[in-house]
Amino acid sequence: MVKAMSKPWPSIGAALLAFSLALPVRAYDVPLTESSIRDAYFLGTRQSGLTPDFLAKYALWITGLKQGTCTSQARLETPFLQVANYSGKIPNYSAQSAVQDFLGKPMSFRIHLDVCYRVHAPVNAVKVRIIQNKKEVAPVSFESTPYSEPTEFGFLPPNGEQIVIEFRPAKLDSSDLTILIDTTDGQHAESVFDLASIR
Repeated sequence: MVKAMSKPWPSIGAALLAFSLALPVRAYDVPLTESSIRDAYFLGTRQSGLTPDFLAKYALWITGLKQGTCTSQARLETPFLQVANYSGKIPNYSAQSAVQDFLGKPMSFRIHLDVCYRVHAPVNAVKVRIIQNKKEVAPVSFESTPYSEPTEFGFLPPNGEQIVIEFRPAKLDSSDLTILIDTTDGQHAESVFDLASIR
């Protein structure tokens, strides 16, 4: 009588699944490959350019944090988006030049914040924390300048801060990215980006 062989597939499958879950998953293109650089180039140089529908995934209004008619906003700038933006602004730029300029070059993942919360807001007073996978992610740099709501009638007094935060892309994966903002007058705001939906 021949004994039936035990099937190793369930245990191997479980091991592969566990291994894949342990690896960081990245939907946005990092590091940039030659193919992703070309994709970004053609996206940036097409006749319609970077459309509002495409860019909408990279920006969120922070409706709970505003002053007057000025509503706070968060915007992401991935390496892919940086190449697309750059390619669309340089006359007579080619896909080959884009590959030459960006392939293998270090690039940053940036978060831009326009934080509106009070007139005559103090300088460099807004506290920002970036959370992913229940852990705070340390930035490479954090720059803050006074922010005034844009107007066609001249300059208004500062009513917040404009903040640019840079990260090493390898520190981030494609899970949700949470931005926590605290102001000096006790306001708190939270925005969540789905990094799996962007490049």
